[in-house]
Amino acid sequence: MKPLFTLFLFCFFVINSAQKSTADSLLLILEKTKNPEHITKVQNEISEAYKSVDAALMKKYAVLALHSSENSNNTVQRAWALQNIGISYIIISDYDKALQYLNDSEALLIRQSSLSKDSKQILAKTLGSKGMVFSEQNKYAEALKYDLQAMKMYEELKNSVQLSKIYNNIGVIYNSIGDHPLALKYFLRANQLQKAQQSPAAAVSSSNIGLIYLNQNLKNEARKHFDESLLLFEKSPDPRGLGELYNNYSRLYIGENKYTDAKVVLLKAENTFQSIQDQFGLSDTYLLLAEIYFEENNLVKAFEFANKSLGMSRKLDFPETKMKAEKLLSEIYDKQGNQKMALVHLKNYDLEKDKLETVENEQLRLKTELNFEYEKSELEKKEMKTRGKLLLVIIAVVLISLFCGLFFHHRNKEREKTVQLQKQLAEFEHKALHLQMNPHFVFNCLAAISSFIMQNGKEDAIKYLSKFSKLMRLTLEFSKESAIPIDKEIEALQNYLELEQLRFSQKFDFSIHKSQEIEDDTAIPALLLQPYVENAIIHGVAPKESRGFIKIDFMLKADYLICTIEDNGIGIETSQKMKENMVQVHKSMALEISKKRLETLEELENKKVILNVSELKNDDGTAKGTLIILELPLKFIKNDL
Repeated sequence: MKPLFTLFLFCFFVINSAQKSTADSLLLILEKTKNPEHITKVQNEISEAYKSVDAALMKKYAVLALHSSENSNNTVQRAWALQNIGISYIIISDYDKALQYLNDSEALLIRQSSLSKDSKQILAKTLGSKGMVFSEQNKYAEALKYDLQAMKMYEELKNSVQLSKIYNNIGVIYNSIGDHPLALKYFLRANQLQKAQQSPAAAVSSSNIGLIYLNQNLKNEARKHFDESLLLFEKSPDPRGLGELYNNYSRLYIGENKYTDAKVVLLKAENTFQSIQDQFGLSDTYLLLAEIYFEENNLVKAFEFANKSLGMSRKLDFPETKMKAEKLLSEIYDKQGNQKMALVHLKNYDLEKDKLETVENEQLRLKTELNFEYEKSELEKKEMKTRGKLLLVIIAVVLISLFCGLFFHHRNKEREKTVQLQKQLAEFEHKALHLQMNPHFVFNCLAAISSFIMQNGKEDAIKYLSKFSKLMRLTLEFSKESAIPIDKEIEALQNYLELEQLRFSQKFDFSIHKSQEIEDDTAIPALLLQPYVENAIIHGVAPKESRGFIKIDFMLKADYLICTIEDNGIGIETSQKMKENMVQVHKSMALEISKKRLETLEELENKKVILNVSELKNDDGTAKGTLIILELPLKFIKNDL
């Protein structure tokens, strides 16, 4: 576990304009600039340019930009200036002040109702810088949280330059907690993007990749990436990154027992870190020098550098470096025979070791947590891809469904039209059949009147004509409608039966009964029952020697209207024998028309119409009458109008 790795990346949070211009050329531009807003922008760019050269100058121009942005009331430039001040404090390891300015920059940006592209770039950089601070303080969970936020924003902005740096930062975090496979994965991502961009940042990621290979004892791979990093630093100087590379080279040489070569590169690292006042890197450099001198038995030099490393690590509160320095000092005093001081530093070592174990246990927990966050992040990426594919599938399905829906809707409309036309046709046919009943009925009645007049007196004929005219009025009213209220049908049947009573000299009696359950607006096709009643009179009770009786009943059964016509006539079989030569044409026409009316009624209502005709017999098997049962779908006048 080496928390120092987190510092490798800080120097690469740079906006493109600063990377394209040197500080000197920007200073010349600043002298010629008169526009207040442009002045603020150039001051921020100069601050960026000094970042890897001089932290004090970086802070100076960032403070100037902050003041000028307040005068021009430019929120974006002000946030940038606050960010640059915060970064200048990171360079000198003043993390509290760094967070103070970075938090101010973040708060200023997120208060905006909507963020411009420039604002998002600055916010992403601020979040990444906060991740850097927490990483250097070994607060890896917090660091990763901000780095992942920055990564997401850079991915949305498609800023591959900054994205490569964030990948590097995340790699540093995983490397610091000992998760080398994940660290290597992010470093390689960063390195690939940086090489494609020909970015100077590739030097840092190459150095980090080499260190991971070194920790895995893959020395050839480590040397290859260190050499690659050195060439890149020569093209694009970066003191901090170069100093860390020298430290990494020394670790490689120490592993090969090449102490002289190790000391040479460590002295280069010391000079490099001192040029930028980087105590973080120096504390590590001095500890490595102390360990080499101790191995060479140069206790004076070992003591000198161990004390320097301990002082810096105490100031910066680096548990691992403090523990190693205390242990080394204890061993130095022990070799010098100063057991008292050896014991003091040994106790300090134990204390720091306990602290470090606590930190390591916490980091082990964090490692599990960070792995979960990593898996969650990867899963979210996969889900985004899956959602994208799923969205295309859904769009395709919706379009196909819409097309099919429109097709079936159109087809159903056409089908509904066809059904409606068929229904209208059936209704017209039903009405036509109804109209056919009228002349047939009138013909029968006129024939009856003619016969009646011939057989009876003038006075009885007048009574018959009176009832006939009333029945004709009802018939004319019925001709306008395909269905009439049941009470109207009963009235027409009663008039008809009374006419036939006169005609046949009271040869029969009749009764009509309607169940109380039947509503007044219950509908029934006009004159539908008349042919069956006529048949009961002429072929049932009229030929009977004794007085006949016809009973008509209406009742309800579920959603059907039940109509029964019962007579005590001669019966079906006897009637058929007697009527062979009697008005067969008229009778057959009436019953045939009624049959067709029932068929069209079934089609209109889409419900079964049931007609049963049966002969009633006595116990000895002789006929005692006929029973007709007609079951009609229940219908109401209000629904028909």
